[in-house]
Amino acid sequence: MKFGILKLALLSTGATLAAPLWAQDATSAAPQAESSGSGDIVVTARRREERLQDVSVSISAFSAASLERSTVQTVSDVKTIAPGFTFSSEGGKDNVALTLRGIGQLPLGEVTPGVVIYLNDTPLPAVGSNVPTYDIGSIQVLKGPQGTLFGRNTLGGAVVIGSQRPTYEFEGYVEGTYGSFDYRELEGAINVPIVADKVAFRAAGQVRRQDPRTIAFDGGPGFDNIKQDAFRLSLLLEPVEGLKSTTIYEYFKSDELAGGLYLLRQNFSLAAFGLGVLDPQAQAALQTQRGNRRGSFDGGINGGRSSRKMTSITNDTSFSFGDLTLRNIFGFRKNFSDQLINTGALQNLSIPTGLPAPLPAAVPFTLFHAASVLDRQYLTNETQLLGDFGSFNFITGVFYNNDKSAGPTGSQFTAFSVGGVPAPAVSAHVRNKNFAIYGQIGYEITDKLKLNLGGRYSWDKVSACGGTIGNDYVDESTCLSTAALGLADGVGTVSNKGEEPSWTIGLDYKATPDWLLYISSRRGYRGVNINTPLFETPFTTGGVDPSCVATGGVCPDLRAFQKTGEEKITDVELGSKYDYHVGEARGRLNIAAYYSKYKNALQFLNTQTIIPNGTPDSPTNGSLAANVANLRIWGVELEASISPTRNFTVSFNAAYTDVKVESVNVPDGLPASVTLGKAQINTYSPKFSGTASVSWILPIKPADGDLAFNADLFMTDDFGGQNGEKLPGYQMANARIDWRGIGGTGLDLGVFVKNIFKEDYFSASSVLLPSFPLSSVYAGEPRTWGVSAKYSF
Repeated sequence: MKFGILKLALLSTGATLAAPLWAQDATSAAPQAESSGSGDIVVTARRREERLQDVSVSISAFSAASLERSTVQTVSDVKTIAPGFTFSSEGGKDNVALTLRGIGQLPLGEVTPGVVIYLNDTPLPAVGSNVPTYDIGSIQVLKGPQGTLFGRNTLGGAVVIGSQRPTYEFEGYVEGTYGSFDYRELEGAINVPIVADKVAFRAAGQVRRQDPRTIAFDGGPGFDNIKQDAFRLSLLLEPVEGLKSTTIYEYFKSDELAGGLYLLRQNFSLAAFGLGVLDPQAQAALQTQRGNRRGSFDGGINGGRSSRKMTSITNDTSFSFGDLTLRNIFGFRKNFSDQLINTGALQNLSIPTGLPAPLPAAVPFTLFHAASVLDRQYLTNETQLLGDFGSFNFITGVFYNNDKSAGPTGSQFTAFSVGGVPAPAVSAHVRNKNFAIYGQIGYEITDKLKLNLGGRYSWDKVSACGGTIGNDYVDESTCLSTAALGLADGVGTVSNKGEEPSWTIGLDYKATPDWLLYISSRRGYRGVNINTPLFETPFTTGGVDPSCVATGGVCPDLRAFQKTGEEKITDVELGSKYDYHVGEARGRLNIAAYYSKYKNALQFLNTQTIIPNGTPDSPTNGSLAANVANLRIWGVELEASISPTRNFTVSFNAAYTDVKVESVNVPDGLPASVTLGKAQINTYSPKFSGTASVSWILPIKPADGDLAFNADLFMTDDFGGQNGEKLPGYQMANARIDWRGIGGTGLDLGVFVKNIFKEDYFSASSVLLPSFPLSSVYAGEPRTWGVSAKYSF
């Protein structure tokens, strides 16, 4: 999709609008994390409270009020108000893939995400991090490598989410929403001061339900429903002056159908697999699909499944003495996920009569069904010492992570199965241990010039046991005892370790109290990992076997791909943050430009078409990750807004990202159909994405309440994708009207519409591989509407 004229107009408008901006308060439209008494936006990007305009990091920050205005219901919705940030669920609802500044996440393995989500200052894994946004205090999107201030090292950035913390006021709210597809949502919170200025408690929860948004062409309950329950309990203790401790317990459970897949195209005849007789059925399915974007083929999975359960407990304790603060952040999390998807996006095919024996009449055929079970626990601990001595401040810390399987875990990929017989389950148990020391200082050389200098050193160790043991998933102890037998059965253990420094250096120049200029350079990295299970049978080590049909009877050798190395990124960023006013109007213009070198980038190598169905050491998730690409990335980010009056704000945020693949080096051992050239490297981010917003508190006050209108227009070029192919860009408009404080009470009413103009778009890829006979993608959400009522006390 091309919309260059609209982009040019908005960019011109943004440059013009960036003259004036009212100081942001609870009723303004510009993004914020929290507001101080003066109305300044306060963020915690450098692990301490600072004005957004004083922080030399490119940040998009959103308060609870701004998230509500844009009807943000989960973290995935943030992508429409934070340009350059993309969020998809490739491979299932629970497989979260985030992208910032051209850095993405492969939907396989237990690797550190390229963009890490922090919930209440504890890092989340890739699986299970699309958390609902009920009772959220703020969301901050930090762009570029992070590591000298945060526990987890990241390549592309971090998303910092903070829930509402307990206060010493008795307060709360209850809110109900009803919408299209019988959407029902009930949420609320209550805050109770137990001992004045000493102990406070907050409880919040949410229930969400929605009927399937995608019908099944060939029978079954459909897809894309919502059935989620969540609650959060928070306890604040301040027993003595200087000591503060917050403990938070969270629970989330969903029992949903799978996401429906759109059958995009047939890449080549199924005759390549000796099944050309099925081509007419595949073509008939494509015609059905093209006639209804809001439908999918069930393919015999009865709606599939996406069952998830997550529990966590975190504790943030700090003690301040003089100019120093000692802080410890502990997190423990358990994730369970059970998914089944018709990844082939095709109906139940059947091989007709008339074929030679021994096949009976009408034999069922499964193109591609994907299932996985994940049961893991994650433990993190971060200890910090912070100091602030006026012209000099510092933070130093140590970080520890230990995550491992907590039960039977693995995947089951049934591909090209004659007779519909499912492939045996491949168990995979990965253990990650990470330890790091880090620190950063800020020193004011003069009253205008400040030096920022930080460093980090990390140690990473990963080990795994995996393979096929029977027909079902097994726990780690069973896998280890089977591997200890030393048989060439595809059950074995593999390990990898590495260590690497990272750093940041920068200068801030405060030209005026309202104008910050900065330059910085950072090194980020993602640690070593492995592909599972241990490749040891002839099917994965280059043996000769007639069942390796796709590779001419000579099986592929995957041993060169058993381990992956570190990825490294080094960037330079120039930025300007400027607030100014003309008369009563207020304006803001923030611009950041960066240039990055990305080395040893992991890429996705699909092996389903070259590994025989049922191979005991078939790669987990049917794919490999490999360090094969070197990239150059540069871009520009803009946040501009104008408030001619306190009650009217127009803003425009945009990101331009240019990614060039400089070189590709794929180890030998794979057939030409799987190896990659420059054109097949994923570049993730769209060239351009932007959001234009307007927020207006109308001059009329019906029943003594404020009437507020908010609208967002989100635009994106081609994005995401797989194997070098991107998904088409699109435009989407959302709007909301709220009637607040009706009759001078705490009652608010709201009406919202998402995807107003019924834009048809794809939200994520499933299979976009020329070596695979059919391609499938996830369709984006249709137009939806809703009404809400909220009472605050």
